[in-house]
Amino acid sequence: MDVLGRGLAPGELAMRLKDLLQDDHLALKVLTGHDLLDRRVRGVATTDLPDPSRFVKPGELVLTELTWHTGADSAKEFVNRLGDVAALVCGTALKVPPTDLIDVCAHAGLPLLTLPVDVPFSRLTEHVLRALIAELGSNPRRPYGGRRRLASTLVDGGSLTKLVDTVAGELDVPCWVMSATGRVIVGSQPLNEDSRARLAHTFLTARFLPGMVDGLSVFPISKGVPHRIANWFLAYRGEDVQGDSEDVIVELAALVALERSRMEAAHRIERRVLDQLLQLLDSGDADLPGLVSRLHTLHVETEHGLLVVALTAGGPEVSVAVLDELLRPLAPGIVTASHAVGSWGSAGTGASGPGSRGPGPGASGSGVTGSGAAASGYAGSAGEAVALVPLAGNSAAELAEHLVRGARILEAGLGEERISLGVSSVTTGPAGLNGLIEEARHARSLASLGTGKVSVVTGDDVSSHRTLLAAIPDPLRRSFRSRLLGRLEAYDATNQTELLETLETFLEESGSWAATADRLHVHVNTLRYRLKRIEELTGRSLNSWDERVDFLLALRMR
Repeated sequence: MDVLGRGLAPGELAMRLKDLLQDDHLALKVLTGHDLLDRRVRGVATTDLPDPSRFVKPGELVLTELTWHTGADSAKEFVNRLGDVAALVCGTALKVPPTDLIDVCAHAGLPLLTLPVDVPFSRLTEHVLRALIAELGSNPRRPYGGRRRLASTLVDGGSLTKLVDTVAGELDVPCWVMSATGRVIVGSQPLNEDSRARLAHTFLTARFLPGMVDGLSVFPISKGVPHRIANWFLAYRGEDVQGDSEDVIVELAALVALERSRMEAAHRIERRVLDQLLQLLDSGDADLPGLVSRLHTLHVETEHGLLVVALTAGGPEVSVAVLDELLRPLAPGIVTASHAVGSWGSAGTGASGPGSRGPGPGASGSGVTGSGAAASGYAGSAGEAVALVPLAGNSAAELAEHLVRGARILEAGLGEERISLGVSSVTTGPAGLNGLIEEARHARSLASLGTGKVSVVTGDDVSSHRTLLAAIPDPLRRSFRSRLLGRLEAYDATNQTELLETLETFLEESGSWAATADRLHVHVNTLRYRLKRIEELTGRSLNSWDERVDFLLALRMR
Protein backbone atom coordinates (compact mmCIF):
# COMPACT_ATOMS: atom_id res chain seq x y z
CA MET A 1 0.00 0.00 0.00
CA ASP A 2 1.42 3.38 -1.04
CA VAL A 3 1.05 5.25 2.21
CA LEU A 4 0.12 8.48 0.41
CA GLY A 5 -1.90 6.92 -2.38
CA ARG A 6 0.18 8.83 -4.97
CA GLY A 7 3.19 8.39 -7.24
CA LEU A 8 6.56 9.37 -5.76
CA ALA A 9 9.33 10.82 -7.85
CA PRO A 10 12.69 9.02 -7.89
CA GLY A 11 14.85 10.26 -5.05
CA GLU A 12 11.89 11.73 -3.14
CA LEU A 13 12.20 9.09 -0.43
CA ALA A 14 15.44 8.19 1.26
CA MET A 15 14.22 5.00 2.93
CA ARG A 16 15.96 1.92 1.56
CA LEU A 17 15.87 -1.83 2.14
CA LYS A 18 19.19 -1.73 3.99
CA ASP A 19 17.64 0.64 6.55
CA LEU A 20 15.09 -2.02 7.46
CA LEU A 21 17.84 -4.58 8.01
CA GLN A 22 19.47 -2.37 10.61
CA ASP A 23 16.44 -2.53 12.92
CA ASP A 24 17.05 -5.34 15.44
CA HIS A 25 13.35 -5.45 16.37
CA LEU A 26 12.47 -6.60 12.86
CA ALA A 27 15.25 -9.19 12.59
CA LEU A 28 14.89 -9.42 8.82
CA LYS A 29 17.13 -11.87 6.99
CA VAL A 30 18.19 -11.60 3.35
CA LEU A 31 18.00 -14.74 1.22
CA THR A 32 18.48 -13.21 -2.22
CA GLY A 33 19.44 -9.80 -3.60
CA HIS A 34 22.27 -8.93 -1.19
CA ASP A 35 23.57 -6.45 -3.79
CA LEU A 36 20.16 -4.79 -4.27
CA LEU A 37 19.60 -3.41 -0.77
CA ASP A 38 19.94 0.21 -1.92
CA ARG A 39 16.44 -0.02 -3.41
CA ARG A 40 14.04 2.62 -2.15
CA VAL A 41 10.80 1.60 -0.38
CA ARG A 42 7.68 3.62 -1.18
CA GLY A 43 5.02 1.59 0.62
CA VAL A 44 3.83 -1.80 1.87
CA ALA A 45 1.36 -4.32 0.43
CA THR A 46 0.20 -7.59 2.01
CA THR A 47 -1.16 -10.29 -0.28
CA ASP A 48 -1.60 -14.04 -0.53
CA LEU A 49 -3.39 -14.05 -3.86
CA PRO A 50 -1.86 -16.27 -6.56
CA ASP A 51 -2.01 -13.26 -8.91
CA PRO A 52 -0.99 -10.15 -6.93
CA SER A 53 -0.47 -7.91 -9.98
CA ARG A 54 -3.59 -5.78 -9.49
CA PHE A 55 -2.83 -4.99 -5.88
CA VAL A 56 0.87 -4.13 -5.72
CA LYS A 57 2.74 -1.08 -7.00
CA PRO A 58 6.33 -0.43 -8.07
CA GLY A 59 8.63 0.21 -5.14
CA GLU A 60 6.41 -1.47 -2.55
CA LEU A 61 7.54 -3.99 0.02
CA VAL A 62 5.30 -7.04 -0.54
CA LEU A 63 4.48 -9.19 2.50
CA THR A 64 3.16 -12.74 2.06
CA GLU A 65 2.49 -15.83 4.17
CA LEU A 66 3.02 -18.05 1.09
CA THR A 67 -0.47 -19.56 1.21
CA TRP A 68 -0.55 -19.35 -2.59
CA HIS A 69 2.50 -21.62 -2.95
CA THR A 70 1.77 -25.01 -4.50
CA GLY A 71 5.07 -25.70 -6.21
CA ALA A 72 7.74 -24.32 -8.51
CA ASP A 73 5.28 -23.17 -11.18
CA SER A 74 3.27 -21.14 -8.66
CA ALA A 75 6.47 -19.50 -7.39
CA LYS A 76 7.49 -18.48 -10.89
CA GLU A 77 4.02 -17.15 -11.70
CA PHE A 78 3.76 -15.17 -8.45
CA VAL A 79 7.17 -13.51 -8.82
CA ASN A 80 6.59 -12.70 -12.49
CA ARG A 81 3.37 -10.88 -11.59
CA LEU A 82 4.93 -8.77 -8.85
CA GLY A 83 6.46 -6.40 -11.36
CA ASP A 84 8.95 -3.78 -10.18
CA VAL A 85 8.41 -4.07 -6.41
CA ALA A 86 11.18 -3.27 -3.95
CA ALA A 87 11.34 -6.71 -2.32
CA LEU A 88 9.36 -9.75 -1.22
CA VAL A 89 9.10 -10.50 2.51
CA CYS A 90 7.92 -13.95 3.58
CA GLY A 91 6.22 -14.90 6.80
CA THR A 92 6.59 -18.30 8.40
CA ALA A 93 3.50 -20.24 7.35
CA LEU A 94 5.84 -22.72 5.62
CA LYS A 95 8.58 -22.41 8.28
CA VAL A 96 11.18 -21.46 5.65
CA PRO A 97 10.60 -20.25 2.08
CA PRO A 98 10.67 -23.14 -0.39
CA THR A 99 13.83 -23.60 -2.42
CA ASP A 100 12.01 -23.05 -5.71
CA LEU A 101 10.88 -19.58 -4.57
CA ILE A 102 14.41 -18.65 -3.51
CA ASP A 103 15.72 -19.74 -6.93
CA VAL A 104 13.03 -17.81 -8.81
CA CYS A 105 13.65 -14.61 -6.81
CA ALA A 106 17.43 -14.89 -7.37
CA HIS A 107 16.93 -15.39 -11.11
CA ALA A 108 14.49 -12.46 -11.30
CA GLY A 109 16.75 -10.11 -9.36
CA LEU A 110 14.18 -9.70 -6.61
CA PRO A 111 15.36 -9.33 -3.00
CA LEU A 112 13.78 -12.02 -0.83
CA LEU A 113 13.64 -11.38 2.91
CA THR A 114 12.16 -13.33 5.82
CA LEU A 115 10.67 -12.36 9.17
CA PRO A 116 11.10 -14.57 12.26
CA VAL A 117 8.06 -16.37 13.61
CA ASP A 118 7.57 -13.99 16.54
CA VAL A 119 7.53 -10.81 14.43
CA PRO A 120 4.10 -10.00 12.96
CA PHE A 121 3.66 -8.26 9.63
CA SER A 122 2.05 -5.37 11.52
CA ARG A 123 5.37 -4.46 13.14
CA LEU A 124 7.13 -4.19 9.79
CA THR A 125 4.18 -2.30 8.30
CA GLU A 126 4.18 0.22 11.15
CA HIS A 127 7.94 0.68 10.89
CA VAL A 128 7.72 1.51 7.18
CA LEU A 129 4.71 3.75 7.73
CA ARG A 130 6.45 5.75 10.45
CA ALA A 131 9.54 6.21 8.32
CA LEU A 132 7.59 7.36 5.27
CA ILE A 133 5.56 9.83 7.30
CA ALA A 134 8.70 11.25 8.90
CA GLU A 135 10.29 11.73 5.48
CA LEU A 136 7.44 13.94 4.34
CA GLY A 137 8.69 16.70 6.63
CA SER A 138 7.08 18.42 9.57
CA ASN A 139 5.02 21.00 7.63
CA PRO A 140 3.77 19.47 4.39
CA ARG A 141 1.45 21.55 2.22
CA ARG A 142 -2.13 20.52 1.52
CA PRO A 143 -3.47 18.17 0.46
CA TYR A 144 -0.80 16.00 2.10
CA GLY A 145 -0.94 17.71 5.49
CA GLY A 146 -4.36 16.21 6.18
CA ARG A 147 -3.16 12.80 5.00
CA ARG A 148 -0.17 12.95 7.25
CA ARG A 149 -2.37 13.75 10.23
CA LEU A 150 -4.59 10.76 9.43
CA ALA A 151 -1.68 8.35 9.13
CA SER A 152 -0.14 9.74 12.30
CA THR A 153 -3.39 9.07 14.15
CA LEU A 154 -2.99 5.32 13.56
CA VAL A 155 0.77 5.19 13.98
CA ASP A 156 0.55 6.99 17.33
CA GLY A 157 -1.86 4.41 18.71
CA GLY A 158 -5.18 5.91 17.67
CA SER A 159 -8.18 3.67 17.09
CA LEU A 160 -10.36 3.33 14.03
CA THR A 161 -13.02 5.29 15.88
CA LYS A 162 -10.62 8.19 16.39
CA LEU A 163 -9.55 8.01 12.74
CA VAL A 164 -13.15 8.13 11.46
CA ASP A 165 -14.08 10.89 13.90
CA THR A 166 -11.05 12.90 12.70
CA VAL A 167 -12.17 12.62 9.06
CA ALA A 168 -15.81 13.35 9.89
CA GLY A 169 -14.77 16.44 11.81
CA GLU A 170 -12.30 17.68 9.19
CA LEU A 171 -14.74 17.22 6.29
CA ASP A 172 -17.82 18.06 8.35
CA VAL A 173 -19.68 14.97 7.08
CA PRO A 174 -20.92 11.83 8.84
CA CYS A 175 -18.77 8.79 8.07
CA TRP A 176 -18.95 5.06 8.77
CA VAL A 177 -16.79 1.98 8.24
CA MET A 178 -19.09 -0.93 7.41
CA SER A 179 -18.98 -4.60 6.46
CA ALA A 180 -20.75 -6.18 3.50
CA THR A 181 -23.55 -7.40 5.78
CA GLY A 182 -24.33 -3.81 6.78
CA ARG A 183 -22.66 -4.08 10.19
CA VAL A 184 -21.27 -0.76 11.39
CA ILE A 185 -17.72 -1.37 12.54
CA VAL A 186 -17.15 2.25 13.58
CA GLY A 187 -19.12 5.38 12.79
CA SER A 188 -19.23 9.06 13.64
CA GLN A 189 -22.95 8.85 14.48
CA PRO A 190 -25.75 6.24 14.70
CA LEU A 191 -27.16 4.75 11.50
CA ASN A 192 -30.61 3.13 11.37
CA GLU A 193 -31.23 -0.42 10.21
CA ASP A 194 -32.94 0.51 6.92
CA SER A 195 -30.05 2.77 5.92
CA ARG A 196 -27.52 0.07 6.76
CA ALA A 197 -29.41 -2.45 4.63
CA ARG A 198 -29.61 -0.10 1.64
CA LEU A 199 -25.95 0.83 1.89
CA ALA A 200 -24.89 -2.83 2.04
CA HIS A 201 -27.10 -3.71 -0.92
CA THR A 202 -25.67 -0.84 -2.96
CA PHE A 203 -22.13 -1.86 -2.10
CA LEU A 204 -22.79 -5.48 -3.07
CA THR A 205 -24.67 -4.81 -6.31
CA ALA A 206 -23.23 -1.61 -7.79
CA ARG A 207 -21.54 -2.30 -11.10
CA PHE A 208 -19.01 0.41 -10.38
CA LEU A 209 -17.81 1.85 -7.08
CA PRO A 210 -18.07 4.38 -5.52
CA GLY A 211 -21.85 4.06 -5.56
CA MET A 212 -24.53 6.23 -3.99
CA VAL A 213 -27.86 5.73 -2.21
CA ASP A 214 -29.93 8.17 -0.15
CA GLY A 215 -27.27 10.85 -0.63
CA LEU A 216 -24.58 8.60 0.89
CA SER A 217 -21.60 7.32 -1.07
CA VAL A 218 -20.11 3.85 -0.63
CA PHE A 219 -16.38 3.44 -1.22
CA PRO A 220 -14.50 0.08 -1.05
CA ILE A 221 -11.86 -0.24 1.65
CA SER A 222 -9.41 -2.50 -0.15
CA LYS A 223 -8.73 -3.58 -3.73
CA GLY A 224 -6.89 -6.67 -2.56
CA VAL A 225 -9.89 -8.60 -1.22
CA PRO A 226 -10.70 -11.61 -3.44
CA HIS A 227 -14.49 -11.01 -3.36
CA ARG A 228 -16.70 -8.03 -2.58
CA ILE A 229 -18.66 -9.96 0.05
CA ALA A 230 -15.44 -10.23 2.10
CA ASN A 231 -14.61 -6.53 1.85
CA TRP A 232 -15.44 -3.50 4.01
CA PHE A 233 -16.56 -0.12 2.73
CA LEU A 234 -16.78 3.53 3.73
CA ALA A 235 -20.13 5.30 3.78
CA TYR A 236 -20.22 9.10 3.85
CA ARG A 237 -22.27 12.02 2.57
CA GLY A 238 -20.73 12.12 -0.87
CA GLU A 239 -22.36 15.29 -2.18
CA ASP A 240 -20.38 17.30 0.42
CA VAL A 241 -17.02 15.70 -0.44
CA GLN A 242 -15.31 17.31 -3.41
CA GLY A 243 -11.79 18.14 -4.61
CA ASP A 244 -9.08 17.70 -1.97
CA SER A 245 -11.66 16.18 0.35
CA GLU A 246 -11.98 13.22 -2.00
CA ASP A 247 -8.26 12.57 -1.52
CA VAL A 248 -8.86 12.39 2.24
CA ILE A 249 -11.53 9.70 1.69
CA VAL A 250 -9.12 7.71 -0.47
CA GLU A 251 -6.46 7.96 2.22
CA LEU A 252 -8.96 7.01 4.94
CA ALA A 253 -9.87 3.85 3.00
CA ALA A 254 -6.18 2.95 2.67
CA LEU A 255 -5.55 3.47 6.38
CA VAL A 256 -8.63 1.44 7.38
CA ALA A 257 -7.33 -1.36 5.14
CA LEU A 258 -3.99 -1.11 6.91
CA GLU A 259 -5.63 -1.27 10.32
CA ARG A 260 -7.72 -4.27 9.29
CA SER A 261 -4.56 -6.03 8.13
CA ARG A 262 -2.80 -5.08 11.35
CA MET A 263 -5.64 -6.42 13.48
CA GLU A 264 -5.57 -9.65 11.51
CA ALA A 265 -1.83 -9.99 12.10
CA ALA A 266 -2.44 -9.60 15.83
CA HIS A 267 -4.38 -12.89 15.80
CA ARG A 268 -1.59 -14.98 14.31
CA ILE A 269 -0.75 -16.67 17.61
CA GLU A 270 -4.40 -17.59 18.27
CA ARG A 271 -4.68 -18.96 14.76
CA ARG A 272 -1.68 -21.19 15.37
CA VAL A 273 -3.28 -22.54 18.56
CA LEU A 274 -6.51 -23.34 16.73
CA ASP A 275 -4.53 -24.79 13.87
CA GLN A 276 -2.77 -27.14 16.30
CA LEU A 277 -6.09 -28.08 17.88
CA LEU A 278 -7.62 -28.98 14.53
CA GLN A 279 -4.54 -30.97 13.54
CA LEU A 280 -4.72 -32.82 16.83
CA LEU A 281 -8.39 -33.65 16.34
CA ASP A 282 -7.81 -34.71 12.76
CA SER A 283 -4.97 -37.04 13.75
CA GLY A 284 -7.10 -38.88 16.29
CA ASP A 285 -4.38 -38.50 18.94
CA ALA A 286 -6.12 -35.79 20.98
CA ASP A 287 -6.37 -36.35 24.71
CA LEU A 288 -8.93 -34.56 26.88
CA PRO A 289 -6.46 -32.41 28.89
CA GLY A 290 -4.83 -31.22 25.67
CA LEU A 291 -8.20 -30.28 24.16
CA VAL A 292 -9.28 -28.43 27.28
CA SER A 293 -6.01 -26.51 27.42
CA ARG A 294 -6.19 -25.35 23.83
CA LEU A 295 -9.86 -24.44 24.08
CA HIS A 296 -9.06 -22.40 27.18
CA THR A 297 -6.26 -20.60 25.34
CA LEU A 298 -8.73 -19.72 22.59
CA HIS A 299 -11.33 -18.58 25.19
CA VAL A 300 -13.75 -21.14 23.78
CA GLU A 301 -16.02 -22.42 26.56
CA THR A 302 -18.18 -25.53 26.31
CA GLU A 303 -20.02 -25.31 29.62
CA HIS A 304 -23.12 -23.60 28.22
CA GLY A 305 -23.07 -25.46 24.92
CA LEU A 306 -20.80 -25.51 21.90
CA LEU A 307 -21.53 -26.24 18.28
CA VAL A 308 -19.55 -26.23 15.05
CA VAL A 309 -20.35 -24.27 11.89
CA ALA A 310 -18.91 -25.08 8.46
CA LEU A 311 -19.26 -22.76 5.47
CA THR A 312 -18.16 -22.40 1.87
CA ALA A 313 -18.52 -19.19 -0.13
CA GLY A 314 -16.07 -19.53 -2.98
CA GLY A 315 -12.38 -19.81 -2.18
CA PRO A 316 -10.97 -20.41 1.30
CA GLU A 317 -10.04 -16.77 1.96
CA VAL A 318 -13.59 -15.64 1.17
CA SER A 319 -15.13 -18.49 3.18
CA VAL A 320 -13.17 -17.63 6.32
CA ALA A 321 -13.84 -13.89 5.96
CA VAL A 322 -17.57 -14.50 5.48
CA LEU A 323 -17.88 -16.90 8.40
CA ASP A 324 -15.97 -14.47 10.61
CA GLU A 325 -18.33 -11.69 9.59
CA LEU A 326 -21.49 -13.72 10.13
CA LEU A 327 -20.34 -14.76 13.61
CA ARG A 328 -18.95 -11.39 14.68
CA PRO A 329 -22.06 -10.10 16.54
CA LEU A 330 -22.32 -13.39 18.46
CA ALA A 331 -18.63 -14.00 19.11
CA PRO A 332 -16.58 -10.78 19.08
CA GLY A 333 -13.33 -12.60 19.92
CA ILE A 334 -13.42 -14.91 16.89
CA VAL A 335 -10.06 -16.43 15.92
CA THR A 336 -9.19 -17.52 12.38
CA ALA A 337 -6.88 -20.46 11.75
CA SER A 338 -5.22 -21.59 8.56
CA HIS A 339 -4.60 -24.95 6.89
CA ALA A 340 -2.67 -26.92 4.36
CA VAL A 341 -4.56 -28.32 1.40
CA GLY A 342 -6.18 -31.63 2.20
CA SER A 343 -5.74 -31.49 5.97
CA TRP A 344 -5.69 -29.19 8.92
CA GLY A 345 -2.37 -27.38 8.69
CA SER A 346 -0.96 -23.90 8.15
CA ALA A 347 -1.19 -22.33 4.75
CA GLY A 348 -3.61 -19.45 4.83
CA THR A 349 -4.92 -16.38 6.52
CA GLY A 350 -8.39 -15.45 7.48
CA ALA A 351 -9.96 -12.10 8.05
CA SER A 352 -10.25 -10.93 11.57
CA GLY A 353 -11.21 -7.33 11.75
CA PRO A 354 -10.99 -4.45 14.15
CA GLY A 355 -14.47 -4.98 15.45
CA SER A 356 -13.21 -7.82 17.59
CA ARG A 357 -13.66 -5.99 20.88
CA GLY A 358 -17.27 -5.15 20.21
CA PRO A 359 -19.29 -2.86 17.92
CA GLY A 360 -18.26 0.72 17.45
CA PRO A 361 -20.44 3.81 17.64
CA GLY A 362 -23.50 3.44 15.47
CA ALA A 363 -23.38 -0.35 15.55
CA SER A 364 -26.63 -2.11 16.12
CA GLY A 365 -27.58 -5.26 17.98
CA SER A 366 -28.38 -8.39 16.09
CA GLY A 367 -31.07 -9.69 18.38
CA VAL A 368 -28.61 -12.35 19.52
CA THR A 369 -26.29 -12.05 22.47
CA GLY A 370 -22.62 -11.59 21.69
CA SER A 371 -20.58 -12.99 24.55
CA GLY A 372 -17.98 -15.72 24.32
CA ALA A 373 -15.41 -16.38 21.63
CA ALA A 374 -15.49 -18.48 18.51
CA ALA A 375 -12.60 -20.03 16.66
CA SER A 376 -12.60 -20.72 12.93
CA GLY A 377 -10.34 -22.06 10.23
CA TYR A 378 -10.65 -23.79 6.89
CA ALA A 379 -10.55 -27.37 5.71
CA GLY A 380 -8.54 -28.23 2.68
CA SER A 381 -10.56 -29.96 0.00
CA ALA A 382 -13.34 -27.44 -0.59
CA GLY A 383 -12.08 -24.14 0.83
CA GLU A 384 -14.34 -24.79 3.78
CA ALA A 385 -14.32 -22.49 6.81
CA VAL A 386 -14.99 -24.12 10.18
CA ALA A 387 -15.84 -22.35 13.44
CA LEU A 388 -16.14 -23.56 17.04
CA VAL A 389 -18.95 -21.45 18.50
CA PRO A 390 -19.99 -21.30 22.18
CA LEU A 391 -23.72 -20.70 22.48
CA ALA A 392 -23.24 -18.24 25.38
CA GLY A 393 -26.96 -17.79 26.02
CA ASN A 394 -28.16 -18.37 22.45
CA SER A 395 -29.99 -21.45 21.24
CA ALA A 396 -28.76 -23.45 18.26
CA ALA A 397 -31.87 -22.37 16.35
CA GLU A 398 -31.18 -18.69 17.07
CA LEU A 399 -27.60 -19.05 15.92
CA ALA A 400 -28.61 -20.79 12.69
CA GLU A 401 -31.25 -18.14 12.04
CA HIS A 402 -28.70 -15.39 12.61
CA LEU A 403 -26.22 -16.99 10.20
CA VAL A 404 -28.82 -17.41 7.49
CA ARG A 405 -30.08 -13.84 7.94
CA GLY A 406 -26.58 -12.48 7.42
CA ALA A 407 -25.94 -14.79 4.47
CA ARG A 408 -29.18 -13.61 2.83
CA ILE A 409 -27.83 -10.05 2.89
CA LEU A 410 -24.65 -11.18 1.15
CA GLU A 411 -26.69 -13.10 -1.43
CA ALA A 412 -27.09 -9.93 -3.51
CA GLY A 413 -23.33 -9.82 -4.13
CA LEU A 414 -22.58 -13.52 -4.62
CA GLY A 415 -22.58 -13.49 -8.42
CA GLU A 416 -21.80 -17.04 -9.53
CA GLU A 417 -20.86 -18.17 -6.01
CA ARG A 418 -23.09 -19.81 -3.39
CA ILE A 419 -23.03 -19.88 0.39
CA SER A 420 -23.45 -23.35 1.90
CA LEU A 421 -23.76 -23.63 5.68
CA GLY A 422 -23.62 -26.67 7.93
CA VAL A 423 -24.46 -26.41 11.64
CA SER A 424 -23.75 -29.30 14.02
CA SER A 425 -25.70 -30.38 17.06
CA VAL A 426 -24.67 -29.09 20.51
CA THR A 427 -22.22 -30.50 23.06
CA THR A 428 -21.48 -29.35 26.59
CA GLY A 429 -18.05 -30.95 26.77
CA PRO A 430 -14.92 -31.18 24.62
CA ALA A 431 -14.89 -34.97 24.31
CA GLY A 432 -17.18 -35.09 21.29
CA LEU A 433 -15.64 -32.13 19.46
CA ASN A 434 -14.17 -34.13 16.59
CA GLY A 435 -17.56 -35.71 15.93
CA LEU A 436 -19.19 -32.27 15.86
CA ILE A 437 -16.68 -31.03 13.30
CA GLU A 438 -17.39 -34.00 11.05
CA GLU A 439 -21.15 -33.51 11.51
CA ALA A 440 -20.95 -29.82 10.56
CA ARG A 441 -18.80 -30.55 7.51
CA HIS A 442 -21.14 -33.33 6.41
CA ALA A 443 -24.12 -31.00 6.85
CA ARG A 444 -22.32 -28.37 4.79
CA SER A 445 -21.71 -30.91 2.03
CA LEU A 446 -25.42 -31.73 1.99
CA ALA A 447 -26.27 -28.02 1.94
CA SER A 448 -24.11 -27.60 -1.15
CA LEU A 449 -26.50 -29.94 -2.99
CA GLY A 450 -29.27 -27.38 -2.63
CA THR A 451 -30.31 -25.15 -5.51
CA GLY A 452 -30.60 -21.76 -3.80
CA LYS A 453 -27.86 -19.13 -3.49
CA VAL A 454 -27.88 -19.68 0.28
CA SER A 455 -28.43 -23.14 1.71
CA VAL A 456 -28.20 -24.39 5.30
CA VAL A 457 -28.40 -27.86 6.82
CA THR A 458 -28.39 -28.36 10.60
CA GLY A 459 -27.53 -31.34 12.74
CA ASP A 460 -31.23 -32.10 13.13
CA ASP A 461 -31.69 -31.99 9.37
CA VAL A 462 -28.93 -34.57 8.87
CA SER A 463 -31.14 -37.15 10.57
CA SER A 464 -34.13 -36.33 8.34
CA HIS A 465 -35.08 -38.33 5.25
CA ARG A 466 -35.40 -35.00 3.38
CA THR A 467 -31.66 -34.43 3.66
CA LEU A 468 -31.00 -38.00 2.53
CA LEU A 469 -33.16 -37.37 -0.52
CA ALA A 470 -31.26 -34.18 -1.29
CA ALA A 471 -28.08 -36.23 -1.62
CA ILE A 472 -29.60 -38.37 -4.40
CA PRO A 473 -28.75 -37.21 -7.95
CA ASP A 474 -31.60 -35.47 -9.78
CA PRO A 475 -31.90 -38.05 -12.58
CA LEU A 476 -32.28 -40.88 -10.06
CA ARG A 477 -34.90 -38.94 -8.07
CA ARG A 478 -36.91 -38.20 -11.20
CA SER A 479 -36.73 -41.84 -12.30
CA PHE A 480 -37.88 -43.13 -8.90
CA ARG A 481 -40.79 -40.69 -8.75
CA SER A 482 -41.85 -41.43 -12.31
CA ARG A 483 -41.87 -45.20 -11.75
CA LEU A 484 -44.11 -44.95 -8.68
CA LEU A 485 -46.29 -41.94 -9.45
CA GLY A 486 -46.09 -41.43 -13.22
CA ARG A 487 -49.32 -43.31 -14.01
CA LEU A 488 -51.19 -41.47 -11.24
CA GLU A 489 -50.04 -38.08 -12.54
CA ALA A 490 -51.05 -39.02 -16.09
CA TYR A 491 -54.45 -40.34 -14.94
CA ASP A 492 -55.18 -37.16 -12.95
CA ALA A 493 -54.21 -34.97 -15.90
CA THR A 494 -56.45 -36.93 -18.32
CA ASN A 495 -59.50 -37.43 -16.08
CA GLN A 496 -59.33 -34.31 -13.86
CA THR A 497 -59.16 -36.54 -10.77
CA GLU A 498 -57.24 -36.06 -7.51
CA LEU A 499 -55.61 -39.44 -6.92
CA LEU A 500 -52.17 -37.96 -6.16
CA GLU A 501 -53.58 -35.56 -3.57
CA THR A 502 -55.62 -38.38 -2.07
CA LEU A 503 -52.55 -40.60 -1.75
CA GLU A 504 -50.47 -37.82 -0.12
CA THR A 505 -53.22 -36.96 2.36
CA PHE A 506 -53.75 -40.62 3.24
CA LEU A 507 -50.04 -41.03 4.04
CA GLU A 508 -49.88 -37.77 6.00
CA GLU A 509 -52.81 -38.96 8.10
CA SER A 510 -50.92 -42.20 8.88
CA GLY A 511 -53.42 -44.33 6.92
CA SER A 512 -56.49 -43.19 8.86
CA TRP A 513 -59.58 -43.53 6.65
CA ALA A 514 -61.75 -41.25 8.74
CA ALA A 515 -59.13 -38.47 9.09
CA THR A 516 -58.29 -38.61 5.37
CA ALA A 517 -61.95 -38.49 4.26
CA ASP A 518 -62.64 -35.61 6.65
CA ARG A 519 -59.65 -33.59 5.41
CA LEU A 520 -60.55 -34.18 1.76
CA HIS A 521 -64.26 -33.50 2.44
CA VAL A 522 -65.35 -36.74 0.78
CA HIS A 523 -67.40 -39.77 1.88
CA VAL A 524 -65.44 -42.78 3.12
CA ASN A 525 -66.81 -44.85 0.22
CA THR A 526 -65.41 -42.27 -2.24
CA LEU A 527 -62.05 -42.51 -0.48
CA ARG A 528 -62.19 -46.29 -0.63
CA TYR A 529 -62.77 -46.15 -4.40
CA ARG A 530 -59.87 -43.72 -4.92
CA LEU A 531 -57.43 -45.80 -2.90
CA LYS A 532 -58.43 -48.94 -4.78
CA ARG A 533 -57.87 -47.12 -8.09
CA ILE A 534 -54.40 -46.00 -6.87
CA GLU A 535 -53.47 -49.61 -6.09
CA GLU A 536 -54.69 -50.76 -9.52
CA LEU A 537 -52.72 -48.09 -11.40
CA THR A 538 -49.48 -48.52 -9.45
CA GLY A 539 -49.58 -52.23 -8.77
CA ARG A 540 -48.76 -51.46 -5.09
CA SER A 541 -50.68 -52.30 -1.92
CA LEU A 542 -51.42 -49.49 0.55
CA ASN A 543 -51.78 -52.09 3.31
CA SER A 544 -48.01 -52.73 3.13
CA TRP A 545 -45.79 -50.51 5.33
CA ASP A 546 -42.88 -50.85 2.89
CA GLU A 547 -45.09 -49.78 -0.02
CA ARG A 548 -46.29 -46.75 1.96
CA VAL A 549 -42.67 -45.71 2.63
CA ASP A 550 -41.90 -45.96 -1.09
CA PHE A 551 -44.88 -43.78 -1.93
CA LEU A 552 -43.92 -41.22 0.74
CA LEU A 553 -40.36 -40.94 -0.56
CA ALA A 554 -41.57 -40.59 -4.15
CA LEU A 555 -43.93 -37.78 -3.13
CA ARG A 556 -41.02 -35.96 -1.45
CA MET A 557 -38.92 -36.14 -4.61
CA ARG A 558 -40.15 -32.93 -6.21
